[in-house]
Amino acid sequence: MKDQIVFLGSGGSRVMLATQLLPTGGFVIQILGYQIWVDPGPGALFQAKEQKLSAQKTDIIFVSHPHLDHSAELNSIVDAITIGGIKRKGILLSVNSVVNGIKEKDDYKEFPILLKRYKEFLKAIYVLNPSDKITIGPLTFIATKTAHDCEEIGFRLETPLGNIGYVGDTGYFPELPKQFENCKILIANVLRPGSEKWETHLNSANATELFKAAKPQIGIITNFGMKMLKANPISEAREITRTSGVPVFAARPGTVIDLRTLFVH
Repeated sequence: MKDQIVFLGSGGSRVMLATQLLPTGGFVIQILGYQIWVDPGPGALFQAKEQKLSAQKTDIIFVSHPHLDHSAELNSIVDAITIGGIKRKGILLSVNSVVNGIKEKDDYKEFPILLKRYKEFLKAIYVLNPSDKITIGPLTFIATKTAHDCEEIGFRLETPLGNIGYVGDTGYFPELPKQFENCKILIANVLRPGSEKWETHLNSANATELFKAAKPQIGIITNFGMKMLKANPISEAREITRTSGVPVFAARPGTVIDLRTLFVH
């Protein structure tokens, strides 16, 4: 297994979920023999096939929050990993609403994304809150705080090769960059171009502030909405690079980041 990040989509939002103008499959990190699937939205399994990745080799699934553009294929991937429950395998890292739903008194306000039968298939499930830390082999995940319209976390993944940050869906807040200091790679969900505001998501201006303050070796923007697609994510990434001083790239389906090449520098 190579040490790499493979993007299975760069779309986010209800419009992209519905139209698949940009796929919403999340991304896969392969590092030190582990395969980690991050935010598997609709089309995740199909996009993995297109990129010649095996879902069955997934060791860890990370789901940042219950919105379907980030979580819709969670159960399908658990089924693939475990061969329908024949093997008890796989670790899920997520928030309580994804794993257990949200209850009000004796009834559910929202049902869990993870179906009950699939809970039994997984080897381990960790419900995380911001600042919680989980170590799996040589990998340490630290859950990061977000400012979204539902329960959500990002992560800081610390590895012997270098650190990788993922901000998740979040509005900008002053403490955001500090969580990702000393990350060689920082992946940011950037819904809108320029300074176009959406309270619970980043725009390009926010991303500039984030990368400038956190100072990763490289930045990657993904999770684009329709307005970002029309503005051209590549052009937005170039402007973020110019104004932040950090090399920033716009993810596309099939974008591959070679971690060994990057981390030796």
